[in-house]
Amino acid sequence: MNANTQEQSLHIATLLLRPLIRLLVREGVGIAELVELSKRVYIEQASRQLEEEGRRVTDAALSTLTGVHRKDVKRIGTEAPLALTERRRKSLLDAVMSLWSGDARFIDERGAPRPLARRSTARESEHATFEDLIEEVSKGVPPKALLDAWLQQGAVRVDDDGLVRWAAPERAAGEELQSLTRSARIAADRMLAAWDKLHRPDAGHFLFSVRGEGLQDEDIERMHGLVRRWGRRFSDRLNREVTLAQARGRKIGGGQRYSFGLQSYAEASQPGEPLLEDRTAKRVAIAAPT
Repeated sequence: MNANTQEQSLHIATLLLRPLIRLLVREGVGIAELVELSKRVYIEQASRQLEEEGRRVTDAALSTLTGVHRKDVKRIGTEAPLALTERRRKSLLDAVMSLWSGDARFIDERGAPRPLARRSTARESEHATFEDLIEEVSKGVPPKALLDAWLQQGAVRVDDDGLVRWAAPERAAGEELQSLTRSARIAADRMLAAWDKLHRPDAGHFLFSVRGEGLQDEDIERMHGLVRRWGRRFSDRLNREVTLAQARGRKIGGGQRYSFGLQSYAEASQPGEPLLEDRTAKRVAIAAPT
């Protein structure tokens, strides 16, 4: 790696680190914790590179590749791998909302989350109820207690007909960091897809992006509106397909993980920040089945 590619790599790291460091500062995570984590990730990825290249994984080789002191390499090598320490159980709300927006029993004819009756004591309701939804995900959580909590937090609401409707799931207690975790996973998967595009062109991933500079406020609102309207429809359709695929996979033992992410983001350009070239300012898109 030459000085130019190192500089570009550090620029990529800067783009990714800024929102991450903002979160860490707000949550009181100091530099010492991040440095320790960085050492572990450096060693993890260096070990992977050595294995892929068919080279011996030794403390000396890892120290040379990463710049991590050999005594730290040795210490970290005796600790549990990151894969074992970062296990994240899918939140209950995450699982419920995924089922509510993807399972045929809980969506309407347009494919949107259907308003649900709270419960059916006779269990003879034509449609599945909110109680059915919760029990499908977890048998150990009382649906009424969960509904009361989510109503108070504004994650769901009850309409004039007494039906439970999807409102603002991100308001549920503990969901703020869960939402950021989901976004981080999508961002990480996009970086992995971009990496594979360069190094494994037959991997089959799909990347698409659009960027623009110098836009007016009304144009930004229009772009957001387009994404909310069309992006939501596509996301709901894809979520239903994934839900069905997961059900098939559970039956026969599927081993693949899949992700899709969509964002529409805008902010004021920073003073001195370079703009896109005039010829690309209107639309910069990359659509590549890689």
